[in-house]
Amino acid sequence: MVYPGWYRGRTVHIHLKVHIDRSTVLTTQLYFDEALTDEIFSTVEPYTEHSGRDTRNDTDSIHDPTGTTVTARQGDRVLAAVNAGVDV
Repeated sequence: MVYPGWYRGRTVHIHLKVHIDRSTVLTTQLYFDEALTDEIFSTVEPYTEHSGRDTRNDTDSIHDPTGTTVTARQGDRVLAAVNAGVDV
């Protein structure tokens, strides 16, 4: 996956939908640690060309810290994971 970008008024995030039995049972968003986002956006092309991000996790009106991914480096890659529980 390519690291997600941003758009005005929102922090960096990915939309996630969980489907069980062909029905959407969870629609949520996944977030990233600000230190990782800052590093990616300041050192990796083409992110360095798109400056001016106006919203961070702590100022995003929708951000929920329970959706923040846990990340680990693997060479030049970053692996991200999150546990999503669905009560059916």
